[in-house]
Amino acid sequence: MAVPPPDELRAKQERELVAAHSLATMEYALADEAYHLVVALRDAGLELDPLTLVALRVLEACVESDVEPLDVVLMLVERGSLARSVELAEERLELDAA
Repeated sequence: MAVPPPDELRAKQERELVAAHSLATMEYALADEAYHLVVALRDAGLELDPLTLVALRVLEACVESDVEPLDVVLMLVERGSLARSVELAEERLELDAA
């Protein structure tokens, strides 16, 4: 099996790094949004969990981007991104409750 030239390997590594950074940024952004929405809705007397809010936001983004929502949701579940966003939001909510 041939090893790709250093320039191709470097470009591939940079694309992977950008993708990983984008996923992490998205996870934190979704968590932050879910946290604030849960708190705001709770203040209004409504109870929604972070997973529902994160999933709805992803679906909204898919519709806006004309992308198949099921494919995106399945990919994010497989990568653990949805779970990570929910975990981060729940950690913040627990800190607020303490």
